[in-house]
Amino acid sequence: MKNFFKYSFIIIINYVLITTIVFVFSFISLKNNIVYDSIWIKSIQKKLYHSGLRNIWHTSKNCAKFDSKLLYIPVIGKCKFSNPEFSTELNFDINGRIHSEKRTIQNTEKLIAVLGDSVAMGWGVNDHETFAYHLEKKIKKKVLNLGVASYGTIREIKRLKLNNYYNQVETIIIQYHLNDIYENQKLVFEKKYSLDEYENKYQLNKFNYLKFVLRNFKKSFRLLFQDIKNKIFKAQDVQPHDFNIHLKLLNKIINAQFKDEEKKIIVLFIKEPKQKIINFDKNLIKNFNYLIIEMKKNDYFIIDDHPNKEGHLKIAKKLIKYLKN
Repeated sequence: MKNFFKYSFIIIINYVLITTIVFVFSFISLKNNIVYDSIWIKSIQKKLYHSGLRNIWHTSKNCAKFDSKLLYIPVIGKCKFSNPEFSTELNFDINGRIHSEKRTIQNTEKLIAVLGDSVAMGWGVNDHETFAYHLEKKIKKKVLNLGVASYGTIREIKRLKLNNYYNQVETIIIQYHLNDIYENQKLVFEKKYSLDEYENKYQLNKFNYLKFVLRNFKKSFRLLFQDIKNKIFKAQDVQPHDFNIHLKLLNKIINAQFKDEEKKIIVLFIKEPKQKIINFDKNLIKNFNYLIIEMKKNDYFIIDDHPNKEGHLKIAKKLIKYLKN
């Protein structure tokens, strides 16, 4: 019994020591913009990154500003946006994200509009690397990239309808993410926002570094244990998503917003490598077409959960093929 307690104590001490070393190394590396794709360090860096050690596009005053109709909108002009895995420059005009080439739109032109969140906007990639850019270049038709980080489907559609060229848009591509459901479930089409709501929602200038480090240090013990368990038992803690819930809500929103309009609507679902989808009933789809693109690990950054430039190119190629068919 003595030996049992003795060895248990040694194991616990070693585990605490190893976790502390891995946490400190991960933290310092991330602060110096160094990211590792190794199992233990990646888990901790990813947790640190997503819980506070990343820049968020829509809380940067150079990139986004408050808007009473949409909570926030892109600042017109150029903004620099970077994180450990990328350094980008984004350009916006009133018609969304643009590339460096000057673009004019004729009043008789038929347009394609790309709606969506940070994926459609092009979080982490430059203007000429977004899937909307590749789409425009290949099909030789003007594409309005109206994607904005963290928008849900309702705000995305609202932003489109506020655009001066809305009546010229004949094809609407709605890039959909599973987390859109949290905003969509409220079904609020005419919400007015306040500046206080914007600042409180994103807790601007309220970051407590000491609390952040201590909180994440405690979580790192569980993360490393989870990694060890998954490695030994080859287990994956993936929560399945019932897609029928999403389809029903999308039908309701699209029907309410485009009921009597002759526009082609495509819902684009970009399936992440570890996402598990159950219950996809095609009979529920009544008001739109859909395209599902299966993504691989290499299509994404290491700790940032957005597609990299290769991922965007893959999306564009699949989308172009779909539109041609």
